[in-house]
Amino acid sequence: MASPGLQSRITSLSTTHKQTIQLIQRLQNFPATPGTGDDARLELGAEIHLRLKEMEEQMELLRVELEQLEAAWGSTKRWGSGGAKEAKKERMVVVIGKLEEDLKSARLQFRKAQLQAKRNAEVARRKERQLLFAGVGGGEGGEGVRRKGRPGFTHDDLVASASEDVTSALRRTHQLMQAELSRSQFAQETLEQSTAALRSLSESYSSLDSLLASSRSLVSSLLRSQKSDTWYLETSFYILVGTIIWLVFRRILYGPLWWILWIPLKLTFRTAFVVLGGIGLANTSTSSYSSGGSVGEGSTMISLRTPGATIAVASSPMVHTVTLNGAVTSAADSQKTKTPQADNEDVLEKIEKIVGKESDHVERGTNVDDISPEERRRQEAMPRNPKKRMHEEKFPEDRKKDEL
Repeated sequence: MASPGLQSRITSLSTTHKQTIQLIQRLQNFPATPGTGDDARLELGAEIHLRLKEMEEQMELLRVELEQLEAAWGSTKRWGSGGAKEAKKERMVVVIGKLEEDLKSARLQFRKAQLQAKRNAEVARRKERQLLFAGVGGGEGGEGVRRKGRPGFTHDDLVASASEDVTSALRRTHQLMQAELSRSQFAQETLEQSTAALRSLSESYSSLDSLLASSRSLVSSLLRSQKSDTWYLETSFYILVGTIIWLVFRRILYGPLWWILWIPLKLTFRTAFVVLGGIGLANTSTSSYSSGGSVGEGSTMISLRTPGATIAVASSPMVHTVTLNGAVTSAADSQKTKTPQADNEDVLEKIEKIVGKESDHVERGTNVDDISPEERRRQEAMPRNPKKRMHEEKFPEDRKKDEL
């Protein structure tokens, strides 16, 4: 079913069309009497023009509403509605098409009526001029007859009557000039209005040009800002993703990875280093033992291990060798003065002293000055490094030193 607004618009359009047709017929049969102006005719033509313009606007609105209804009917037809709406749509299309044809015919009739009214006005003006000239000629002829029939008129009377005739003719001419002046004034006003409309149109076009230029600059600036904003957004997105990955790794994965991967690997490496170090020490001790085992017959090898030192003592009838952490102490005794039993007792006493000193070293730390005189003499006999500078402190000679 058509909307009530569409029905009311169609009804008002048909009523306006009938009234406009009546006005067009009135304009076509407009009476043109001599001496009357064209103001009434022009007003009637302007009113008809306004009505036709209103009809065109209403017709445009009808077309828009019809397109909307066709779209709505098309959507309902897809859902399988009946054919009654299709028939109503066709009927509405026919009515609107008929109204369009009536509007076109009304425009043609209006043009014909304007031409006919203009012709009638020209005929009326021509008759008016003919009557004016005929009246002037008839007045002169009647005056001549009157002058002939009345021979008693003086020259002054004839001049006065002629001047009266000229005055009346001038009055009629003045009236015609006033009418033409009013028409020219109306045309001038219309021209001024058209000039103002053209001026406003040119201003609107210039403002439109400036608007287009500003729109172009705005679009170019928007494109540039869009590129920079896109780059900023991409960079910010990558930074955000990196931050999120780092937070996830640091807060969630770091602890489990520390306990599951790093600590087992660390313990494995430490164990491997300890095992390899132990194997290397064992090999070193084995090689030193094998080298120390080459002492001749009659020699004795004693090896002691303390928490701070490793002591190896090799005794022979001629030489007693004591090894303390890599430092070798040798004692050569005369076989003539001492017996092997005494030598063994001296060696054991030296070993006990060395073990006691090493335990003291372990308890109170390492003392650089606490070395044997033989070691000191050996170190002093060694050449010094000329490139190495060391602070040498002078000790008093009477300082008490520990000796073996």
